[in-house]
Amino acid sequence: MAKRLRTTYVLLLAVSMAVGARASAKDLGDLLVEKGLISQKDLDELRKEAQQPEVSPSPVAASAPPAPSPPGAPPAPVGAVAAEPSGEDLTTRIKDEVQKNLPEWMKHFRISTLMYMDWAYYVNTGYGPQLLTQITPPGPGNDGFNSFDITRAYINLFWKPTDRFTIRITPNIFREIDTSAVVNTSKSSQVATNINGNLSYRLKYGYLQINNIFQDLEPLRDVPGLKDMNVKMGQIENPLIPWEEDLYGYRFTSLVPLNFLAYSSTDLGVALMGPVTVDGARWADYWVGYYNGSSFHSAEFNEFRSPQGRVSVYPGAATPGLENLGVTYFMSYGYTNVAPDTPDSLIRRMAALVHYNNKYGGIAFEWDRTRNQNTFANFFTGAAPTQTIPDPDNPGHTIPNPLTQLYTQILNPTAIGQGFNVFGHINLGDSPFSLFGMWQRWYPNLDYNPNPLDFNRLIAGVAWQPQSWMRVAVNSQNIMYFHNGPSVPQDTHAIFTNLELNY
Repeated sequence: MAKRLRTTYVLLLAVSMAVGARASAKDLGDLLVEKGLISQKDLDELRKEAQQPEVSPSPVAASAPPAPSPPGAPPAPVGAVAAEPSGEDLTTRIKDEVQKNLPEWMKHFRISTLMYMDWAYYVNTGYGPQLLTQITPPGPGNDGFNSFDITRAYINLFWKPTDRFTIRITPNIFREIDTSAVVNTSKSSQVATNINGNLSYRLKYGYLQINNIFQDLEPLRDVPGLKDMNVKMGQIENPLIPWEEDLYGYRFTSLVPLNFLAYSSTDLGVALMGPVTVDGARWADYWVGYYNGSSFHSAEFNEFRSPQGRVSVYPGAATPGLENLGVTYFMSYGYTNVAPDTPDSLIRRMAALVHYNNKYGGIAFEWDRTRNQNTFANFFTGAAPTQTIPDPDNPGHTIPNPLTQLYTQILNPTAIGQGFNVFGHINLGDSPFSLFGMWQRWYPNLDYNPNPLDFNRLIAGVAWQPQSWMRVAVNSQNIMYFHNGPSVPQDTHAIFTNLELNY
C-alpha cells in the first residue's frame, strides 16, 4: 500500500513540476488529502520519507576518508555540507522515479500534440492560392476581412515495441473543404465549400517503420547508406515537403513553395530513407518512395503508381562550420488520378536546392519545375472568379465568366510551370526572437506570355519563442501579380499573427 501511494505521489509531483511549480508539491499533497485520496498520516509519512536519504550510510562508510579532489580543484572547506539538489537535479530524479514506476507497456508508448492557430487581417483581398491550409477568404472587394482560424491540430500516437519497430497514428482535426463544390461568397468570388460547417477528422499519418533493416545481415550492415536504412509503409510523408518544412522551420506561419502550389505532403506508399555516414560525418541523406501519386485525402483511381525521391549531399561534411552546407535534388513522376478507362495526363515535379544553416540562422535557394501541377482548382484554392456573371444584354440571365475561361485555358493539363525561391531566417543572438522570410516567383505556364497569373509571393515576419513548446509570429504575406492589364487578378496582402503549440 505504501509503495503504491508513494508511486502515486511521485507521479503527481512530476506533473506539478512539469508546469514549473516546484513549491506546489505541498499544495498538491494537501489537495490529495482534501479529496480523500490519501490520509493526512500517509501524506506526513511520505513527506518525511522524501526528506530522508534513501540509504543510511554504514559506520564504515561514515568513517571513510573523503574521495580525493580532481587535479587542480580547490579543497573542500572543513565542515562543508552537501548542497541541496538543484531544481534541475530534482526534476531528473523525479523523472527517473516516474520511469521506474511506469507499467512496462507505457515505456514503449509516446503521445504528443501539435496545433496551429492564427488571426489573419486582409488589407487587400484577391484571387489565388490559400495563404495557409484550409483558409479561404473572399476575393476582390472585401478588403478588411479578418478571421480566427485553426489550421492544424494533430494528436501523435507512437508505439515502439522494440528498437527495430515504430508504429505511428496521427489523427488530424481540420476544416473540411470540398474544392469540387464551390459557392459564391461575394459578388466577385467563389471559394471551396466547407461541407458540413464543422471541423472534421481524418488520418494524416498511419504507418509502420522498420529501423536498420540490414542490421542482421553482416555483409551489408556496415555499408555506408545501408547500415542506418529505415523503411516506412502506409500513409507516410513524401520525400520533399516535410523535409523542406524542417529546413524552413516556420511551417506554422506559411507553406513551402510546392506545397503552396498544391503538392500534398502525405500519400500512401512505401519508402526507404536514411543517412550516408562515414567516420561519423553525414555526407548525404536520401528518401526514395513508391506512392499512389495523388494525396492522403484522395481516393485512388489510377492504375499507375508514382516513384518519388530526394537526395541531399553535404560536400563539407568533414569541415567544421560547413557540415550543414547541402545540395538537394527532388523529382516525382505520376499521372492524374482518373480511372484506367479515362484519358490521363502526366504529372511531373522537380526541385533543386542549395541550403545552409547553423546556430545563427539559415538560408536556401530553390528552383522548381512542374508539368500539369496547376489546374484551375489547384491554383485558386483561396478565392477564384465566379463561373458566371450577369448578362449585360439580357437582365436576369448569366453568361460564362471570361476570366474563368481564360484562367482555365492557361492552367491546362500540358502547362509547364517554373519558379524560383529564397527562404531563410536569422536568430537574434541568444534571445528568443528570430526574423524569417520567403520570396517565391512562379510562372504557371511558360508557353503563355504575358501570363496574367505570373506572381511574386513575399513573406516577412518576426517570431518569438518564450517556451520550448510555444512560438508566436507576426508576419506580412503577399501575392503580387506582376503584369498589368484587365485580366490580371487583384493582389492579396494580409497580416498574420500565428501561434504554434507543440508538446
